[in-house]
Amino acid sequence: MINRSKAAISLTLIALFVVAGTVKAATVADTGLQEEVNSCIAEVRERLDYSDATSVRHFVTAIERRTVGYTMSIDTSVRGGEKGETIRAYAATCVVNGNHKPLKFDISEIS
Repeated sequence: MINRSKAAISLTLIALFVVAGTVKAATVADTGLQEEVNSCIAEVRERLDYSDATSVRHFVTAIERRTVGYTMSIDTSVRGGEKGETIRAYAATCVVNGNHKPLKFDISEIS
């Protein structure tokens, strides 16, 4: 009975270690999806209003595996003014597979 308890504790600790490792956020380079991200970001860039911009930031907020490739959610902020505040913001959704034009793309300006 003691051996079973030790085995159960060991398996539980191993499972916690594995779960903790998968929760750790991965970079785009770690996921191997750099081409897909670049394709979606290029599509976002084509549709932005750059007037009065001093910088632009893209945040990939979600990547989900799909049958045809990956669905990505991208939040983009266009910054400007003397203090570099956000002057426009966009939310985009992109379905992409490889370094190709996205299969589906949607972008909207948010306030």
